[in-house]
Amino acid sequence: MYFVTTSFLVWGGEASAQRRTFNIGSGDANATIPIFAKQSGLQIIVAADRLRGVRTPAIVGAIDARVALSRLLRSTNLVIAADNGSVVVLKARPAPPMHKATFSSAVAVNAEPVAPPPPPPPPEPSEPSPAAPPAIEQDIVVTGSRIAMTGYRQPTPVTVVNEAQIERDAKVSIGDTIRELPAVGSSGSPNNGVGANNIVGGVTGLDTVNLRQLGVNRTLVLLDSQRVVQSNITGVVDLGTMPTILVQRIDVVTGGASAAWGSDAVAGVVNLVLNKNFDGVRASIEGGESYKFDHKSYRLQAAAGTGFADDRGRLIVAGNFLNSPDTIFANQRSWNTYRNLIDNPAYTPTNNEPRLIHADNVGLAQATNGGLIQGPACLVPVVDGVCSSPNPLRNIRFVGPNAAPVPFNPGVVSGPISAYGDAETDYPGMNNLAVAFRTLNLFGYTHFDLTENLRASVQVNYGKSRSKNNSTPATRFGTLSIKAENPFLPDAIRDQMDELGLDAIQIGVTNINNVTSDQFSYDNFVKNSVGVPVSVQQRRLMRGVFSLDGKFGSGWTWNAYYQKGKVKTRVDVLSNVVTARFNFAVDAVRNDQGAIVCRAVMLNNPAAEGCIPLNVIGEGIADPKAIRYVNVRPGENWEVIRLEQDVAAVSAQGALGFGLPAGDISIAFGGEYRREKGETIVDAGAAARRYSFANFAPFAGKYHVKEAFVELDMPLVERGFVDSLALNAAGRITDYSTSGVVKTWKLGLTSQLNDLIRLRGTVSRDIRAANLAELFNSGTAIQSSAIDPRTHINVPIFATTSGNPKLAPEKADTVSAGIVLSPAPRFNLSLDYYSIKLKDAIFTVSTAQVLARCNAGELTFCSQLDFDGPNGALSQIRTFPRNLSAQNVSGLDFQMDYQMPLGSGKLQSRLVSNYTLTQNQIALGVKTDYAGALSGNSPVSGFPKLRATLTETYTNGPMSITLQGRFIGKAKLVNGWTAKDVDNNRVPAVFYTDFRASYELSEGAQLFGAVDNIFNRNPPNVAVSSANAASYYSTAVRGDIHDTIGRSYRVGARLRF
Repeated sequence: MYFVTTSFLVWGGEASAQRRTFNIGSGDANATIPIFAKQSGLQIIVAADRLRGVRTPAIVGAIDARVALSRLLRSTNLVIAADNGSVVVLKARPAPPMHKATFSSAVAVNAEPVAPPPPPPPPEPSEPSPAAPPAIEQDIVVTGSRIAMTGYRQPTPVTVVNEAQIERDAKVSIGDTIRELPAVGSSGSPNNGVGANNIVGGVTGLDTVNLRQLGVNRTLVLLDSQRVVQSNITGVVDLGTMPTILVQRIDVVTGGASAAWGSDAVAGVVNLVLNKNFDGVRASIEGGESYKFDHKSYRLQAAAGTGFADDRGRLIVAGNFLNSPDTIFANQRSWNTYRNLIDNPAYTPTNNEPRLIHADNVGLAQATNGGLIQGPACLVPVVDGVCSSPNPLRNIRFVGPNAAPVPFNPGVVSGPISAYGDAETDYPGMNNLAVAFRTLNLFGYTHFDLTENLRASVQVNYGKSRSKNNSTPATRFGTLSIKAENPFLPDAIRDQMDELGLDAIQIGVTNINNVTSDQFSYDNFVKNSVGVPVSVQQRRLMRGVFSLDGKFGSGWTWNAYYQKGKVKTRVDVLSNVVTARFNFAVDAVRNDQGAIVCRAVMLNNPAAEGCIPLNVIGEGIADPKAIRYVNVRPGENWEVIRLEQDVAAVSAQGALGFGLPAGDISIAFGGEYRREKGETIVDAGAAARRYSFANFAPFAGKYHVKEAFVELDMPLVERGFVDSLALNAAGRITDYSTSGVVKTWKLGLTSQLNDLIRLRGTVSRDIRAANLAELFNSGTAIQSSAIDPRTHINVPIFATTSGNPKLAPEKADTVSAGIVLSPAPRFNLSLDYYSIKLKDAIFTVSTAQVLARCNAGELTFCSQLDFDGPNGALSQIRTFPRNLSAQNVSGLDFQMDYQMPLGSGKLQSRLVSNYTLTQNQIALGVKTDYAGALSGNSPVSGFPKLRATLTETYTNGPMSITLQGRFIGKAKLVNGWTAKDVDNNRVPAVFYTDFRASYELSEGAQLFGAVDNIFNRNPPNVAVSSANAASYYSTAVRGDIHDTIGRSYRVGARLRF
């Protein structure tokens, strides 16, 4: 089998030998000979297996093409067999030498080690064989740089996931493949529960990636090195909208790359590189299921590509449909024992007991499904904190459809939660471990060579997704007032109220109503509960790109493109409490005819027209008509988010034709204009804050960016005291319409000391500018409660988060340094150190922190409190982002690749790991160490310090088998906690084992299968205490780190022809 390398754009080689400018680093012949063919204009033909195990020296400078080829082959086992002036045929030397080592570096574009040499092929012909059409190989621009160079010369570490690995893992989404890389932190997915309780902002269903645990908005996602319109106003890109079947590799740049690619590339870049030369037809169908048969998935993909006009043009179309219709609730997994942290009743500051202890079946202390009497706690005024006449009705709960009054044992109470009593656990049991979603993606691409040196192309993307989730109920924690004349009260309770002189009692009720824990479903929540909000997100992406690519001079190329992208998201909340209607409905009385009616109707209040009394006292007895009255009606509670992005960019790259003694300087430069625009339209009720949740706020904002960049690659030494030494330098100037001019830069150094050792390092200044939400959000309001600092009474409030148009860009200083060792053939090791120091980080102070700071006397925060409630009570706490935080992270990345023959096949081994040395945040004068701190009690949640993935793949003929181990290291709940703080601060390590297999039935037909978490390892408990605001609905696991679904299976078939 022969192959031909030509120029990058496949326009054919130029025939005559002439002086050319070369910039080729020493390296694998598989990479360097295609680059030589491009830069020389010659066509090179050689048996593919002859390049395995061959390294070529660097060729730099203006040299005659034949002289350069002679130098390139001088130290190899290759010689020129034939040369007709435009086509050169290479063959092996007559005496076969020993193969030299071949390497697959962590920065190289090949993600799998090089295969061992096969048995010797038959002798090569002296002339090209017309019966063996050549396959074209392309030069590769690795994402770490704007300059085309072989991967080893990249100073910034780049991990590459190739097409074979993507197909091997057969993940439901391409994001699931990326998130298994140890450098990836907490990222959202429909399959891991991240953001699953969020029903505002169009967050649910997004497929995102977060490098270095610095936040999804500090990782830049590109499609073929071009920006993609954001999927919501926080600036994140949904990987679920990408044409997965055409992705030929994923470049993950784990280091600052703002100088090369612009804002947001603080933690790195994820670039999905498409196969735009695809030819033929490819299709796949697959299905997945969990071990409990409660998490089905179906995916169908297809792509077709063909040339036209004598191959001057190419047309490619592709489509992907994915459906995952099942939701998994937390109560569907046996590992969920509702374990959390409670206050230790035996603790004193002076004994040896811990302050917090773990307990199972932790539930609500202040509410039940049938109602729990909580107030008034005292029948007379409290004096010096002492109640001389406690209410005997307190902690009576109502059980069953007849609302039987039964004493409630609160057990050990810790704020809103309790254990060792009668607390109910339905509340956290309805959390979503995985949400229902489906996606449809369509892709089209065509290019046409207008001339030998000019190509025009058009690309279109269409993506559509739908996801569903629920949030926590509109629970009243002991604050719902029930008057004595309410006819739903049991007579015995009413009689006691009369005896005690009580006009009303305050109860706590979850408002789950007629839904039992074994009947959790979205439809049941909508029909049979009051205020378990169910949200439907529908997202549509449309994107078009027009590009021109050309070449000129000696090896120069240029590119210009315009991109237009639009995203429209509609969020509909199907079951949300309308506060006024709820208040009308629960205030029931009997009219003169003895019928139960709403008091407001009896008083002829026109606002209560249509009110139907709602019985919240007892279980399973709420009138469905009352539920429909209290909840929003279909189409009543919604928001529509529209986002637009326009990008116009131009760039060029080539060799300058002059430079240092070691070779010519290569340069890339260009400019870009980008406009971001967003708006949110909401329903009138949300704008007026009529609901318990999802009080969406209208929003509008836009900004534009002008940028210019330049990058230089300068060979400093070639075949001197080291094999090679090169400097890479880049700079970018950016002008934001919102915050002005900011500069970024990068300096990188690479050196091949010898065949064994390679060194690399970078220093850079990187930035992230504020996104649309941080700048222009007009204030989304969520109903909550807080202690009024004036009266010290718990009152209902709105917690409102808005934007800040005065935000400045965040700035990060990044340092990385690494070594690559190649101790033996097909054996490669790399170790890289990284440090990112982020300053002026955008940070939003929580409502609890605002209140605490105000109580401490900080007047700046007191100005964020509004006192517009009854009698001047606290009514709202406003928060907004500021540039007042700093974050620091450092760590080590390690990678090992090895390949060896085994029997009649080959075994490939790969180990990728990350160890976090430090990770901390400094905000409001407080430094928080969160490296390896997983609990929600940590002010910032981190990731385990050590993560590693080991993959062993055995291939023999048509069969391939992979065994993969994923190690997630031990961690802590909170760094700094001691034995005096908690009974057990440890989160144990977990090792998951995965299996993949494929079999080629015939040429172009393959069956494949995969099993994740073969041994069905349960996720470790990550408990929180009542000090965390979400403690009462915490599932106490980290689905973004550990597997909460359990063993899962996928099988399918692929066709290629």
